Amino acid sequence: MTKLEIAVQDAVGARIALENGADRVELCSALGMGGLTPTLGTIEAAVAVGIGVHVLIRPRGGGYTYTPAEIELMAVDISRAAHAGVAGIVIGALTEDDAALDIEVLATLVAAAHTVNRDIEITVHRCVDVLLENGMSVVELIAQLRSAGAHRILTSGGAPVSGAGAEVLHRLRTEAAGNPQVQAGGGVTIEDIPVLSFLDGIHLSARTQTIWGASGPGGGESTFDVTSSEQVAAAAAALAKAE
Repeated sequence: MTKLEIAVQDAVGARIALENGADRVELCSALGMGGLTPTLGTIEAAVAVGIGVHVLIRPRGGGYTYTPAEIELMAVDISRAAHAGVAGIVIGALTEDDAALDIEVLATLVAAAHTVNRDIEITVHRCVDVLLENGMSVVELIAQLRSAGAHRILTSGGAPVSGAGAEVLHRLRTEAAGNPQVQAGGGVTIEDIPVLSFLDGIHLSARTQTIWGASGPGGGESTFDVTSSEQVAAAAAALAKAE
């Protein structure tokens, strides 16, 4: 059965996802820049909601090659998230030439999670789309993901949005045969869900913008993202109908 995952930025979003048919959430901050590691307080509050929380561990925007200091920070964040009771971590790291997954770095991050809880699931995020875009074969990518110990990947199939990457996603799913699971993520719309329902999972942010007062000249944009209960419910309904 295809699982529905909603990207959320807080405990309110996690509760909206739970109450409107999602199976799990990916918790992060700064969704507008692709997502960053959320605070420990945010993680603890989301876990308390009662839905499976998979927390994104990404210390900054930009590429996916990390310094030793960044890797150490990521490992600490993972350990603390694991102690907070998350169901999974969402990670990614590439070699300096963007030619392969950095298996050594990923092993360090996986160990940080499994030292606390052997059952924590490992998702490798859309860094894999860099590899697909650069011409890595589906067979090689799946082999590297298995070597990294990934339970799941989050990918658009190397395309700008998942709907356009459906053919590659199908090939990934066929090659992986559930090891790892293949989850579509990146620009997924409600209309895309029937086309993507053959996958192990579908991931979307289901967000809308709101405004609560002015931010002033030093606070950036006044609008900010919140999770939409209507969009989550529509995604769940579309997935149920497709299956």
